[in-house]
Amino acid sequence: MMLSNVLQIDEVVGLLVNAGFVWALLIATWGGISYKFLRGRRNGPKVGPTHQQSSTSNPLKHGLSEEEVFRILTTDETNIQIVRICETPRTAREVARGLGEIYPGHRDKGFPADKLGEHLANLERMGAVRFNGEKWAATDVGMKMVRKYFG
Repeated sequence: MMLSNVLQIDEVVGLLVNAGFVWALLIATWGGISYKFLRGRRNGPKVGPTHQQSSTSNPLKHGLSEEEVFRILTTDETNIQIVRICETPRTAREVARGLGEIYPGHRDKGFPADKLGEHLANLERMGAVRFNGEKWAATDVGMKMVRKYFG
């Protein structure tokens, strides 16, 4: 029994003395450390302050999937019409008038401001329209979604 332990220790020592094995072990260790370091840097920090969301027009960067954007657009036909109306930038009053022309019940007074504000806020949150300080304009993503699913 004692003899077999001695042979195993001799084999381990023999491997450690072998220069090729030592170099292979060293290279594999440094390769693993480098891979882990680079992979961690690519995925960003694990802890720290949250980053502010940028004002990009891509809803997928805001965490909304295409399915969620589709669901929001289809909750009401008005959402789709607003994105179509805002293809050319318009003021809220012009958007209300445009909706009044589409929906006969609102032709006289225009679309109600509180309902329009709610629709515009939802569409802006998902990235389909953007307010530039004066006018509402449909984003590229909003127009792409409307054209893709609603012609």
